[in-house]
Parts: sequence; C-alpha cells; structure tokens
Amino acid sequence: MNIPEIFKYNSIISTPLFTIIALVLIKRTIGFSFSKSTVSKSIFHLKGWTNRVIFRLNFILKSLLDFGFALFLINKFSITYYSPLGLSLILAFIFFGLLAYFIEGKYSVMHKILVYSGGIFWAVSQILLAQLTRDSLFILFTNALTFIVLGLTLGFFFIKKTNVIVQAVCIFLLYYWLILFVFRYL
Repeated sequence: MNIPEIFKYNSIISTPLFTIIALVLIKRTIGFSFSKSTVSKSIFHLKGWTNRVIFRLNFILKSLLDFGFALFLINKFSITYYSPLGLSLILAFIFFGLLAYFIEGKYSVMHKILVYSGGIFWAVSQILLAQLTRDSLFILFTNALTFIVLGLTLGFFFIKKTNVIVQAVCIFLLYYWLILFVFRYL
C-alpha cells in the first residue's frame, strides 16, 4: 500500500485541532473546572444535542487523522501490522476513537480502560519508533519523556487528581516529541 507523504503530518494536525474543538466546547459549559475535571468529563456540562455530537465527533476525527499517521509510519518503515509496533500504533488510535462511544459516566470503567490502555500503547509506540531512528540521544530523550508522562498520568490517576491541567502538560510533552520525530526523522 502506498500512503501519501502528506499523512506524516496527520498527528501534527490532529492534536491542536482536537484541543481547539475541545476548548471551544468547554467554553460553552457552565460549572466546568480545569483543575477538577478532565476533558472527557466536560460532556457532563455540555448542553444541547449538537454540542454532544461535536464532542464525540472530535474523538473520531482525531482518531482517523492519527490512524492515517500510523498507516504512513507502517508503510514508511515497512512495519508489519501484527508486530508489537504495528499493533501498538493501531490500537492506541483505535482506543482513542472508541472514546467517542464509551463516554465518561455512562461507561466509566470501559472509558478508563481505553484511556489508559491507549496511553500505554502510545508509550510503547514512541519507544519503538525512537529505536528506528538509531539516534542514541533521541532514544534516551524518548525513554525519559515517555516515563515522565507515564509517571504523571498514572500518578495523578492513582491519587484521583487527574484534570485538564495534567492532561495539557502531558499532551504538550508528547506533542513536542511528535514534532521532533516528524520533522527530524520522517
């Protein structure tokens, strides 16, 4: 399969697009707290059917863009779909897309399973993708960054203090890694 070169930018586009849409939706809420809630919990504060549909479509849109990025990487590096890297890439993005259906509240347990499993799959993907660069400094940077993000994510999860601020810090760190990876190694 020949994947167009433009797909290498899909994840670079998907993260700020998802963030902008989520922030526009959150701005329309009443009673939402960035320090007490997560992006997923903003659905509890959204009024109107249209806002809830946009909220769900936002997850699907990001997932589809990221899935295109995964296909680009699989094609570029000749990664087999059933390898640890191929599976972790694909599952990370599929799990994110499933959050459109398995929303917080109605499916809280499944939602958490998808969020944290998807995060772990992405962490594995980052570490394995860094190995493909054969750049020892980037590999070290990736390992350190991945464990910092996992530590923050799981640490705040266990003390039940995850919020938009923690999510924003983690996303910023992961996005910085993604920009370096795309523009230096792709």
